[in-house]
Amino acid sequence: MPKALRWWSLVLILVLVALPGAWALPDPAGGIGGSGATPDGIGGTGIHPGGIGGTGIQPGGIGGTGIQPGGIGGTGITALGVIQRFGSIYVNGQEYALTPQTRYSVDGAAGTAKDLHLGDRVTVQAAAGGRAIAQEVRVDHAVIGRVTKVDAAKRQLTILGETIQANEKISIAVRDSNQSLPFKALQAGDIVSVSGLNRGSGYWLATAITRLYPADAAPARVPLLLRGQVSALDPGQDTLAVGATRLRVNGALLQPLRVGQSVVVRGTYADGRAQVESVTPAALAAQDVGNQVSLVGYLDRGDNGWTSDGMALDQNARTIYHNGDAADMRAGSLVAISGQVKAPGVIAVESVTFRVNPMDFDLPALPQMARGARGDWEQSENEGERPEVNSPEIERPDVERPEVRPQVERPEILDGD
Repeated sequence: MPKALRWWSLVLILVLVALPGAWALPDPAGGIGGSGATPDGIGGTGIHPGGIGGTGIQPGGIGGTGIQPGGIGGTGITALGVIQRFGSIYVNGQEYALTPQTRYSVDGAAGTAKDLHLGDRVTVQAAAGGRAIAQEVRVDHAVIGRVTKVDAAKRQLTILGETIQANEKISIAVRDSNQSLPFKALQAGDIVSVSGLNRGSGYWLATAITRLYPADAAPARVPLLLRGQVSALDPGQDTLAVGATRLRVNGALLQPLRVGQSVVVRGTYADGRAQVESVTPAALAAQDVGNQVSLVGYLDRGDNGWTSDGMALDQNARTIYHNGDAADMRAGSLVAISGQVKAPGVIAVESVTFRVNPMDFDLPALPQMARGARGDWEQSENEGERPEVNSPEIERPDVERPEVRPQVERPEILDGD
């Protein structure tokens, strides 16, 4: 080999050795680039199978660091409150956009956007980051059953031994119609569903009431549902008390239950008698650690401190109080809680707001021309409408094809330059 050629060969070898990573071998299991990539990982360091970019991304995560499977950027939001307004939906003053991908359920059964009504008590799981997008909306009725007593003067009704207090602005919706009835039209024997907030000891504040069947047209078998906390268990008598309601239950259903546990009782009325078919623990709403939480509900005193809607409230020196202070924390107070999930079922409380109205708390004002005629809970600019779910602009930006006609035909497009 000529001397000049040998000299250039030596230079080439030295250059290759000096290049960073020139001789790094890929992970034999299929990693691509970087160092320590696991099978199917792409770039970065320490990527889990299926992760893309970033560091420490869990399988299925997208972007960022440490995002939980299925998460898309930012921190999630859990909202527990009532539907205050449509146009997407507003819960606790926050707008949540509904998309074709949003999932719905009603008392555990699959539903659609058309199942959402003003005043429904819901749990919203949403993705944060820019506009809050609802991933899941769960409607949870408080009580479904036969009315046993109506006190029109006090605007109270009794179902399954539970006392339901209705605000003077609530009218009674009629199932599968656009009609509504005054409260005084309710009668004993009517079958109704109630959405509302649990005040404890068998009392509820109703935020929506729907008459499912009038007393004289109810079928032989009608549904029964009750949410609440187990207040007593008597396996020897096969009985269970939830709130103020005492029910006869198959003894096998009582074995996994404990006093103080939040449960959902389901069954039917047959021949005028309640028959319990299942008693299941209530779904834990706030369980994704790190999620922001918005909650409107009544305070209750638990064994280890304050609770609301089954969530333990962890206050600290940084907790901010509005319309009151820490001394105003009393059982039965209706409050708005803002915080973060510290552990499943535990909220690290950032703020507490006293004396709130669940239907208008933090709700942005409407333009005067858009307000309802009476401006109350039922009359809004969207009363009776179902939320639009065909607004994919938040998911699919406008992709209309541009005009391809010669520019000389539309010279005005140059005005914006």
